[in-house]
Amino acid sequence: QDIFSSKAGAANGLILHAIHLDSTNAAAGPLYIRLKNASATITLGSGGTVITPPPTDKSNAFSVTGVYHINDTTQATTSGAFVNLEYFIWDTVLPFDYLPPPEHRLEVAGAQGFFLDLPAVIVAATIAGYVIIEES
Repeated sequence: QDIFSSKAGAANGLILHAIHLDSTNAAAGPLYIRLKNASATITLGSGGTVITPPPTDKSNAFSVTGVYHINDTTQATTSGAFVNLEYFIWDTVLPFDYLPPPEHRLEVAGAQGFFLDLPAVIVAATIAGYVIIEES
């Protein structure tokens, strides 16, 4: 399952600023998640929700060029290979925060994307959160 997936517009890249997740779990429940990207042709997954986020720059007049999905039950695919950028084990009784300093923020070029996925089937959990991505 893809918790979130993003695909930049052809002319714009993406900069990943932050990820925040919360869970309603009352008992410890470690969850393996991974952050990855793909540089070849990307087909976003399905079964979730397509969202149109507000821009990080209000002078942008809400002209978002990327495509963003949340909670896709069918994962994204690529004609190339995915590159695993980060691996996390999140104890779901605590918040999960990925907030790299500006000089370590991940970037992808136009038509590339970021994906945060669950590589294995999990026990039911209610998860909420947000991702901050800038189109560059």
